[in-house]
Amino acid sequence: MRRRHWLGLGCLLVLLVTGAYVSLAGQSSRGSAAFLDIEPADGTVPENETVAFTELSPAQQDLFERARNTTETVEIPPDVDDDAFADNRYVRYQNRTYETIVAVS
Repeated sequence: MRRRHWLGLGCLLVLLVTGAYVSLAGQSSRGSAAFLDIEPADGTVPENETVAFTELSPAQQDLFERARNTTETVEIPPDVDDDAFADNRYVRYQNRTYETIVAVS
């Protein structure tokens, strides 16, 4: 009886670990919709939280320009990496600095 008990617990543990791995590995890095909002920055901003517009990928640049040219938030397409906006709070663009806000729903 004791052996079957431990064997059953071992099988249950394997199923739980496998299920957790499959559910986590099946998700993308951003499992739900994400949005970008751009606002002109106020005051002095930290250099270590700022990325230059030219350092963004072409897709990120396009997304930034679309968000800058509207008063609404812009949905971040799944194929556009939002790390540059999430890791850096500000973007320097044409001698102005903008605060970036990434919202995930």
